[in-house]
Amino acid sequence: MIRQKSGFTLMELLVYMSLLSAIVLIAGRAFSDSTKFRVRTQNMLRATQEAENVAVLLKSDISQMGAKSSVNAGAPAGGVSVGDNFSLIYDSVYIAPAAATKDSSSFLLISTENSDFDSLFIRYVRYDNQGHFVAVEEAHWYVEANVLKRACRTLAGEPDTAMCKKETRASAKDHAVTVASGVRQFKVLPARPSALVGEEQLFPPSGGDEFRLVPRKNDEGYANLYVANESGIANSGGTGQRLGGSSGPFFSNYDNANQQILTTGQKVNELIAIDNDNSDSPWRSLCAVRGGNYNGRIRLLPKTEYELSFNMPLPSSNTDRSLLFVPGKDHMSVGFRSYETGEPPKKGEGTNTVQLIDDFMFFPPLDANRGDGRRVMRFTVPDTIDKVCISFTFACYSPLVSQGSLTIEKLKLRKVPTANYDFQEGYTPNDVDKKNIKAMKVFLQVARGGKNGHKGEADSLIVVVPTPSNGPRD
Repeated sequence: MIRQKSGFTLMELLVYMSLLSAIVLIAGRAFSDSTKFRVRTQNMLRATQEAENVAVLLKSDISQMGAKSSVNAGAPAGGVSVGDNFSLIYDSVYIAPAAATKDSSSFLLISTENSDFDSLFIRYVRYDNQGHFVAVEEAHWYVEANVLKRACRTLAGEPDTAMCKKETRASAKDHAVTVASGVRQFKVLPARPSALVGEEQLFPPSGGDEFRLVPRKNDEGYANLYVANESGIANSGGTGQRLGGSSGPFFSNYDNANQQILTTGQKVNELIAIDNDNSDSPWRSLCAVRGGNYNGRIRLLPKTEYELSFNMPLPSSNTDRSLLFVPGKDHMSVGFRSYETGEPPKKGEGTNTVQLIDDFMFFPPLDANRGDGRRVMRFTVPDTIDKVCISFTFACYSPLVSQGSLTIEKLKLRKVPTANYDFQEGYTPNDVDKKNIKAMKVFLQVARGGKNGHKGEADSLIVVVPTPSNGPRD
């Protein structure tokens, strides 16, 4: 019996070795790729976690920016008592409230053009566990050699720790805390406020306190009225306007002979507010030219809060008959009138006509010693209102009030800076506008695993933080 010899030929062995080498190569590459992917994933997770941790700390600082004390626990360091007047605390919270270019905000942002890194200073009040004032602190966020750091110093009150001492900004950086490394971007964008300081006051359009009230005297249903400024000069503008009195009383809708309200011929006194202009032109022309700051007239926009206000002092005499005003019978109001129609602003036609804003009623002083002060009306409008001026309407129905006199002082119409805001790329606020900024957007990028020329894995976060306490109005 002849035994058959078994084995591989040289060709089979070469093929086998080639296949095995290919398998080993593929497996090795797969293992290497898997390891790299695992490392990259870990670096991404670490970068994401670190960015989120930074965001939490940063949001905590920014959100309390401008926080002020409402209760005082005692005298701050140095023995100076602030008592019920928190001016010392407030001055410390603000950046530069007494400077020539007033900055009543609680932050300072230093940006360098074409740089990925900003420097942000934030001021706020630190409280004890009962809400009492303890200290005013300033936190400083900045980047050095791709390391994000936070320095702290105390401006007023008692320092918390050795890390937040009373010192200069420069020396505070000597013991700054490292918050994150591998930082590629740290940028801060302040929100554009709902009302800039230069745009706040709509009336008087000149920006000061002087104005003039012009009677509607030639329109049907309206009666003339004597008006003089604070110096007693008739038909002249100033910081105040005196109405009625013995020189020319309000129109009376009361029939003294029959001791009843007029059944026919009723009229009202209506005055239109314009800038300080002594022209004798009709009220419509003056309203169109001197009534406001948008092409010579007032324009009201939706989604904007406005404040209409004026002072009403006590009458010069305790026997002034304006004190006999009867609520519910006599009528005094302030509102807006279209210079085209002479009516309150409306929208639509016919039965679909809708009045866009009602007049605001107010009372004069009803006592010889009380009732004076500022009348303030805040409002919004549902649609754009154009071609209007501020108007005062007086309708007297009781027996004697029409013989009295009234004074309107410091009439103002202004936009109210509110918590509304929007972000505009590249917006840089002026010092006077910084106090109205109510939010900040932070751009943060952190990388992990970079070496040997490789930049590593990075994660980016964009964080929007409201800052409602920034500025003196809160």
